[in-house]
Amino acid sequence: MGLISKQNANTDTIFRHLCDQMDKLNAGVVKVEEAKAQANLAKQANNVLRYELDKAVAIAKFKDLTINEIGDELAKS
Repeated sequence: MGLISKQNANTDTIFRHLCDQMDKLNAGVVKVEEAKAQANLAKQANNVLRYELDKAVAIAKFKDLTINEIGDELAKS
C-alpha cells in the first residue's frame, strides 16, 4: 500500500500489509519508526472500516424508523 492506493481497503488487505511490514521489520528492511507509522495508519483505516460497518448495521436495523423512533429504540436497549 502506497500513499495513494488503488487497492480497495478491507480487513484482509490491511492485515496482509501489516504482516508484510512485520516481515520487513524482522529482515531489517524498514526501521521501527516506519513500522510504527504504518501500524498507526492501519489502525486508522480499520477504524474507518469499523465505522462503515456500524453505520450499515444501524441503517439496516433502523431503516423504517424516524429519528425520534430511533432514540426510543436505543433507550430500550
